[in-house]
Order: sequence, then C-alpha cells, then structure tokens
Amino acid sequence: GRFVDDALTLNPQFIFPAHIGCIKAVSVGGRYLASGSTDECIKLYDLKKRVELGTLHEHKGTITSLFFHGRTHMLSASDDGAICIFRTKDWEPLKVLRGHKGPVTSIAVHPSGKLALSVSQDRTIIIWNLLTGQRASRTKTPQIGETVVWSPSGDTYAIGYGTEFQLHRVGQSEAVATVFSKQRIQALLIVEHEGKDYVLAGCQDKRVYIYSSEGTELGSVLCHDNRIKGLSSVDMTFPDEKVHTIVVTISSDGRIKAWKLGNLIESVSTSDDAKTKAKAKDSGDSQHQPEALATYNADVRLTCVVASNNIFI
Repeated sequence: GRFVDDALTLNPQFIFPAHIGCIKAVSVGGRYLASGSTDECIKLYDLKKRVELGTLHEHKGTITSLFFHGRTHMLSASDDGAICIFRTKDWEPLKVLRGHKGPVTSIAVHPSGKLALSVSQDRTIIIWNLLTGQRASRTKTPQIGETVVWSPSGDTYAIGYGTEFQLHRVGQSEAVATVFSKQRIQALLIVEHEGKDYVLAGCQDKRVYIYSSEGTELGSVLCHDNRIKGLSSVDMTFPDEKVHTIVVTISSDGRIKAWKLGNLIESVSTSDDAKTKAKAKDSGDSQHQPEALATYNADVRLTCVVASNNIFI
C-alpha cells in the first residue's frame, strides 16, 4: 500500500503463478517474501527486484507456517512435524528442529529472536531456544493448537484452539485467561495501542473481535461480507508524519482491507455501557462502525496474509 493524495491505496506490485497447490502461509523479511503451499514447497521472491529467487524443498509435507526474524533468518513448519531454520544470506538450512510427534500447525518467533513457539496436532506447545537450537520445554495443550502469536513486547502469547483462545504470560505455567467464542476463530493477532495490548480475533461471522490483555471482550467490528481468513499488522508513517498501526484483514471473498488500529479500538470503546453495546449489536447499529482506509478485491479465494512497511518502487 502507498499514499496517493493523502489516501492509502492497495494495488498489486506483481502477480506470480506461485504454486501448484493451495498457498497456506506467507511471510516477509526485508526485501524477501516467502510462500508455502500444500505442494510441499517454499517459494522465495525478491520484492525489490520483483523476481522469483527459487524454491526450497526441505519439507516432506504441506507448509503450514512461515516466520521471518528480521532480514537474516526464516523459520518454516510443516505437516511433516519438522521446523527448519534458514539463513537468508544464502538460504542454507542451518538447523532442523524435531520435537513434535504430529504436524506442526503454527510457529511464532519472540521479538528478541532468542525463542520460538510451536503448536502441533500432537496437542503440545514447544518453546525452542533458538540460540542453541534445542527444545527448552514441551507442554501439553487442552486441544490441538491451530495458531500461536506473540505480543509486540514479547511478554505475552496467545494460542488459538478453534472456538477459544488462551492468553499466557512468559514465566507463568498457567494461562492468564481462557476466552470462549461463539464463532470459529480463523486468525489471531496481538497488537499494542497507546501502551496497552489488545487481542484481535478474526472469526467465521465476518467480524473482528477485540479483547483486552486480560481476555475481556471489548466489542467487535463487522469487517467483511464473508468469513475472515487472516489478520496482520504493520506500523506506517502517514503523510502528516505520524506513525499509525495498520491492521490488514482478508476474507474468503477475495477482499483485502486496511484499517487504522486506533479507529477499530475507538469503535468498541465509544460506550462503556454494556447494555447499550448489546442493544446496538442486536439491532445491527453501525453508528460507530469504522471505515476501512483502503480495499482491494483480489478476485481469488484468500487463505493467508502478511503486512510489510517496506516499499520498493
């Protein structure tokens, strides 16, 4: 996205026929874009030159999760139960982490780059020490973890389990909160706004639900006309030189939307009266419905998204 006459616009920079299977994961690190698919391949692209760099064939199963740490390293996870660490300088696989007895469903690297989390269909979560390449701990999860995300500060992480998620604080064995949803949670994101952490959950009912860092539901925003499939966030400098966090949402109907995080949070904070909120929700009142900053229709079924503030012209 870029600004044209002070308005954010979303336009494709390049479109590649990337995979022969469904794309399940994407990630960005500096100038590099990686995509993973059911075809068991990871494709690499140079966003600056807008060219395909090649293909990684380290896994023997669907690529389920990709995660760059900065510009130097990338982690990949697969149905084969393995996690690979690549060096971006030459795309050499430095280490293969093996600890799960089932497909790995999601990975997340701590902001410091020293730790990583992985969840699996074997109903465990593993904390990896990335400095040694060894498993630090392995803990059973109540269900199959479908997604795991860190907070920007690295003090908190969340694990999604379909129709619920748990919030954990580093160093505490028990979950801080378990949040139950009436809708299937398709995507999770922890964001920071004005010194506070918020959890965003993109759900089957086309809404993004917003929770406090303690797991209290603050409200929801109707973002799409179809189920939400992915969430991502990025800090952007606006034409007035102010930096705002942008939340990108995608839907099964092919639409990509960009929202100002402050507007989303303000829309669920405009009334402290729970009864007023409930009445407005039941009546479909959109008085405080924020407007998307930008929308793009990709005309394809979208499955995953990643946002980046690197602009290569």
